[in-house]
Amino acid sequence: MSRRKKPTRSISARVLMIDDDEAICGLVSKYLQHHGHSIETMNDGSKLDEALQNPYDVILLDVSLPGEDGLSLLDHIVRVRPEIAVVMLTAMTAAETIVETMRRGAFDYLTKPLDMQRLQIVVRNAAEHTRLRLESDGLRAAMIRGDGGPDLICASQAMSEVISLVERVAQTHVPVLVHGESGAGKDVVAHRIHARSRSKDGPFVSINCTALPPDRLEEELFGDGETAGKLEQAVEGTLFLDEVGEMDMELQTKLLRALTEQKRNPRVIAATTRHLPSEVSRGKFRADLFYRLNVFSITVPPLRDRRDDVPALVRFNVARYAAREACPPPKISDEALRALKAYDWPGNVRELANVVDHAIISAAGAEIRLDDLPENIREKAKEKENEPRDPLELDADGSSNVRPLKDLEREMMVAALRETRGNVSEAARRLGIGRATFYRRAQRHGLTREDGFPG
Repeated sequence: MSRRKKPTRSISARVLMIDDDEAICGLVSKYLQHHGHSIETMNDGSKLDEALQNPYDVILLDVSLPGEDGLSLLDHIVRVRPEIAVVMLTAMTAAETIVETMRRGAFDYLTKPLDMQRLQIVVRNAAEHTRLRLESDGLRAAMIRGDGGPDLICASQAMSEVISLVERVAQTHVPVLVHGESGAGKDVVAHRIHARSRSKDGPFVSINCTALPPDRLEEELFGDGETAGKLEQAVEGTLFLDEVGEMDMELQTKLLRALTEQKRNPRVIAATTRHLPSEVSRGKFRADLFYRLNVFSITVPPLRDRRDDVPALVRFNVARYAAREACPPPKISDEALRALKAYDWPGNVRELANVVDHAIISAAGAEIRLDDLPENIREKAKEKENEPRDPLELDADGSSNVRPLKDLEREMMVAALRETRGNVSEAARRLGIGRATFYRRAQRHGLTREDGFPG
């Protein structure tokens, strides 16, 4: 009886290839795309730092490159983006060359001319290695990407629901109204909708309705007779009206008329920190414009309501800082991570990004510790430590606080003794057990005078 083979899991990898041979780049690109992978190519390392701002699972790196050689680039990648698996490409079969690439941190190597079947296997294994490493670093599901869309941090149920709504509405052309506090990520949601839409090849045109006085805002939006305004510039793409609730009534009327009368309009996404239904009832926002913009609404929850996202956001911003500053990404101590998770983040994701930058500079070392965080966050962490802790709450590293019942029983007995100043009868009564039972369990748990037990 023959055994059925276990099916191989298909992995779609995001690949960056750096090779000065354009023919090989073209051949590899077609082959990997045919097998479901996405790939970008570069002919040298001159724009590597810019490229490393993007999410890749695998980098195919030629050893021999014009300008800075592949081994130097490998050192740089390992330093600033250590989670990405790097596969070296070499025409040299000398053992010392191959050993050197592996010693410097390469995941694997391929010799030229490339064996395409082996290439596919190595890319698949390298992508899996990267994703497992991200999971082990607490970045599982942190980067919801694709089609050039921006990063949406998603470790919480709340943000999973937001992403589900984004994916659902992106394929339509209906207007979207995004609600949320300042700094919560409304602009990222808007960019993501555009990137996933049918208009993704068109422009994403943004205008902040609080940044300009009404006359300048009108000129920016509709043009000045000689220069096209934002509304016209965005016709083939998306117009993002940030803080639309701040627009004055006269300009609201003109915007509504333009959206109603013009034959060709862009996809409109508006964002606001205000509760527009309340603004409508107060006569501060036009009801008809509200209904026009609010065909589909998405609320981005504040960071304090999605604390499960904090560890992933912290690590993501550490990686982004390291890539931007070309420095090794520091680790984060468990104590610091707990403090960051305990903080309420009135400035939301934007504030967290600034705090991470501050902490890295303060740390000046390989690890961010509690003392490297701003004082207000440290103080909040101390307050949190003194609060009764939910036994079902997870630690910052994802581990549970649930402990054996015998440990909790001992703690309750000690607490009862201290409250009653060693009065065993009263302590037993408060715990709902008999005096003899209390004595037996006190002996089992090894209670001493230091615990308040008279012995």
